[in-house]
Parts: sequence; C-alpha cells; structure tokens
Amino acid sequence: MNRFTKTIISAVFALSGGFLVAQEINSSEFRTNMNEPGDQFIKIGLMGVFPLNFGGTFPLFRDGQLSTGGAGELGYHRFLTNRFALGIDVSFGYNPTIGENMFTYVPIIINATFQPTFKNFEFPITVGVGGAMESYLNRTYFPGLVLKGEAGAFWRVTASWSFGLLGEFWFMPQWYSDSKYDDYGLFSSFAISARYHF
Repeated sequence: MNRFTKTIISAVFALSGGFLVAQEINSSEFRTNMNEPGDQFIKIGLMGVFPLNFGGTFPLFRDGQLSTGGAGELGYHRFLTNRFALGIDVSFGYNPTIGENMFTYVPIIINATFQPTFKNFEFPITVGVGGAMESYLNRTYFPGLVLKGEAGAFWRVTASWSFGLLGEFWFMPQWYSDSKYDDYGLFSSFAISARYHF
C-alpha cells in the first residue's frame, strides 16, 4: 500500500469519526420531554374571580355581598424533574361589594406543580399555600392565610411559549380575637394564561 492510499484511508476514517461524533452530539441535544430538570417558566394570567360564599346567584353573584371581580397573576416556576415544579405566584385581585366599594387582595403563594404531558399539551395540577394583604374600606388584614388549588391545560406552541386555561379555587380565611368577626372566604377563578419557558 503506497503512501497516497494510506493518507486517503486515514482521511476517510477521520471524517467518519467526526461525522459519528457530530451525530452523537445532535442526538444528545434532542429532548424527548418538553421539560427537563432545571427548566423554568414565567407565567402571566388574567382571571375572573367568583365569590362562592358571600350570597348571590351563579354565575355573577351580583345580588350578594361580593360581586364577580378580577385579578392579574405573575409567577415564576422551576422544574425539579420533568414533571414536578416548585414556584411562586403573586396576584393582584379585587371584588366589588354590595355598597359599590372594593375588596382588594394581594396573595403571595408558594406552589408545587405536577404536570403530565401529552404530545404538545401540558396539564398542570397545582397546590399552594401563602399569605395575602386584604383591604376593605380603611381596614387592612395582614397576613391572611391563602390556600390554592389549580388545574389547567396548556398548548405548547413553541419551545419558548405555551398558552392555556386554568381553573382555580382559593380559600382565604380571616380570624379575629373575637371569633364572631371571623370570615372564611371561598373563591373560584377562571384564567387565561401564557407561559414563557427558558
């Protein structure tokens, strides 16, 4: 075998080896799950908030003590596994009262989310606990306990964006030294939400 033939064979092996390494790198970058440990997302949402135990009739509760209100939500979440995430949500909400005043609240909630997926769809199921600043007229209640349950469906449009709908249930009690003033606020909400994944 002459020197020229040996050089060509060496070059072919070198190129083949480089091609195989490139294929290995590309296959390792391919992800079989939409989310991996360490992935994060920021959630923004707008919601209608429905008071459940302040009198009135479904769906707008206008003849009760509180009417349907609204809220905006901003959250940050990080995946610990491909299906389990921890995060924090901050909401800014209001409900008009029968006297045309406003009951306002700012809940800050720590969340745990389990999220199964199917094709390009994600189904987050979330439970959370936190505190809220609640105001009505010139009275402020802080810190108020907040418990939240949430379920929804999102469509992953791109690797970076998903859009979906969420249903939430909030329990916001108020406890006073004189128990006759205690209150146990129950609210449901329906949200349109977008998530930015990174």
